[in-house]
Amino acid sequence: MQRHKEFGLFEIAGVPYLLPFGQQIADHKRGVRINDTGRYIWQLLGENLTMDELSTRFLAHYEASGPEIPQLKDDLKQFLELLDSYGLLQKTVCPESDSSENHLSKAELQLLSKLPDDRGTLSKSDAAPVRFGDFDHTDEPIQRYLTIGGMTLLLIGPKEAFAEELEAFETASPSSVDQTVTVISHAPTMQPTGRLLIQNAELSVIQGESHYLFLFPAAGELYGAQLSLDGKKAVYYCKPPYTEALRQDLFHAIRLSFLYLAQLNDMIILHSASLLYRDKAWLFSGHSGAGKSTHTHLWKEAFDVPLINGDLNLLSMRGDRPVVHGLPWCGTSGISDTRTYPLGGIFLIKKSSQNQAVTLSQDQAQLLVTQRLISPNWTEAMVAENLRLTAKMAPHILINRLYCTKDPEAANTARQAIDDYLDTQNGERL
Repeated sequence: MQRHKEFGLFEIAGVPYLLPFGQQIADHKRGVRINDTGRYIWQLLGENLTMDELSTRFLAHYEASGPEIPQLKDDLKQFLELLDSYGLLQKTVCPESDSSENHLSKAELQLLSKLPDDRGTLSKSDAAPVRFGDFDHTDEPIQRYLTIGGMTLLLIGPKEAFAEELEAFETASPSSVDQTVTVISHAPTMQPTGRLLIQNAELSVIQGESHYLFLFPAAGELYGAQLSLDGKKAVYYCKPPYTEALRQDLFHAIRLSFLYLAQLNDMIILHSASLLYRDKAWLFSGHSGAGKSTHTHLWKEAFDVPLINGDLNLLSMRGDRPVVHGLPWCGTSGISDTRTYPLGGIFLIKKSSQNQAVTLSQDQAQLLVTQRLISPNWTEAMVAENLRLTAKMAPHILINRLYCTKDPEAANTARQAIDDYLDTQNGERL
């Protein structure tokens, strides 16, 4: 019996949690809060013990004797059953499961076979790896610089490849570039080996020795992409002509390499709609259909506040203060802003028959915010980094659970919670 290799032990505000990463997040698996006893059992499960060995070690650790032994055995059994019900246990372990160069799945190889032979292949055995800087010079490449959240991107590729949503973030030639994004109008020659981190209907991520390989099953004219591990170089491979559909596919695919760069630079991106009130940005986050856009439009109608972004917000620290940076990616809302604002707080929206803003415990607040991030969570280290960044921001902002209706009173409830919070903060400073 062994713990699942895609769940990790994390401590949030002093509370231990077992949380998924990689494919388990892609499959929408849940984590579980545990206590110190659960922590010790989880650590034992990392040693691949038999059930008898596990029980013996557990009883010895708590120096069990006499009538305590049956009760502790029952506690151990119940905890293991809980872990098993959440999918946190592996009863058998594949010998290749820890290899850094796993074979790709049959489904993955079928996906790779969509590339036409006359434009290159993704051959597993004899293809040369992609070389950064490759470019089809039959195109007429342009260079465009973007500044997003203080980071500079250099875009290189055909003019018609880039979506108009990027234009508002264009900047003059800078002294340095954080990430170069090259768009190439032909199929790549790739070596599809490495560790398959996640795979779903929209995205596959494979980690190689020096790069990540991205595949986009739902984007037929976008062959794939490669991103260096240091985040400095990304190459996207497309099949022209650059129709509006391909431009949009590429626009959203470029977001993926930007997310990775942002995380490397101590920034996280929250799936949320945002507005400006009392000179601060307030974010409303929830699952798809929870009503975050509906809620911000209630504010717009009731209080005529500016809306910042309809779908995503980039967060970072400036000194000891969290801030929100504008992003070109805003879902279907069309609401986007290039500026940076102080972050006031985050409301985690949940549909309800009544309106109520509820204060959360420190660990709950941090966990729920982290779960709404779209920042990379392909590995255990990435989840730990996201938790570290939310932990830095959480003490400086308001984080509430907002139970709300679609009525205007919902906006009043959230506004009252904000006013009470800001008035308290101002009172403490006097």
